[in-house]
Amino acid sequence: MAEAPATWKVIVDYHACEGRELCIEVCPTDVFEMQPTRVRNPLFWLKVKAHGGRQAFPVRADACIGCMECVKVCPELAVAVTQQSQQP
Repeated sequence: MAEAPATWKVIVDYHACEGRELCIEVCPTDVFEMQPTRVRNPLFWLKVKAHGGRQAFPVRADACIGCMECVKVCPELAVAVTQQSQQP
């Protein structure tokens, strides 16, 4: 019986993401998209606003192949990719 392909969960820490778009540049499957920040905490909001007011959102997370390029390139360590457990 063939093993099911791995599925991946993509998480962005919006309190760390500064919207540098590096994850967008390296992602081979276009998982990320820049969108206006949704952070409401004033301290974090000011930080994000200073960097353009936009952050990376994993809008196509189901397309993730688990290459970890986004994780490697993020200087803020704002991106995490974990393998989802397979249910029988």
